Amino acid sequence: MYLFSGDFFMDFSQLLNQVLGAAQKGGKAVADSPLNSFGGGALTGALASMLLKKKNTKKLVKAGSVAALGFLAYKGYQNWKQNRQQDELPQSAFQPAGLIGENHSRVILQTMIAAAASDGLIDDAERAAIERESGSDAETATWLQAEYAQPASIKQIAASVGSDEALAAETYLAARLVCADLSRKEIVFLSRLSQALNLDDQLVESLEKQLELA
Repeated sequence: MYLFSGDFFMDFSQLLNQVLGAAQKGGKAVADSPLNSFGGGALTGALASMLLKKKNTKKLVKAGSVAALGFLAYKGYQNWKQNRQQDELPQSAFQPAGLIGENHSRVILQTMIAAAASDGLIDDAERAAIERESGSDAETATWLQAEYAQPASIKQIAASVGSDEALAAETYLAARLVCADLSRKEIVFLSRLSQALNLDDQLVESLEKQLELA
């Protein structure tokens, strides 16, 4: 399933799966070289490398697929809902298919890039690596370059999430995975993001706990 983006179609779910899978398989070795070719190719390697530059990459490596990320978010959400007299979202809401799934993956990728940029993680060398390694996947490279040049703002991310509780939880979790070291700028970014997504403080705590258990 492809989602229209600008003047072309992209398979965001596949890209997110490749990036998370590359992070899981590559570990520290991926961070050593943004040009390391594996999984979905050098382009995917460049993106995974950028997200793995932090010292504390264990949590990001644990989320090795879109399904794994969705499951972690669902467990955090489920634990938060246990003591509340409210209807609970089904697990399927955290693993949507079709166009909804593509939109989820697009927003999550945008959020991860924005989270990386919040602490100055994206540098000119990595932007150049994406451009050099675009290969036959020029459409993906074009989209990534645009995101790197102007990462989505918290306001834009919140607007894309809307009232989707499942996507809000996954979006925050994805940002937290990237903001592994919790520098001052990262803490500010995560705090502003959780507020913009209207996430309950206890839900945020529950999502954080899932990362500790992962």
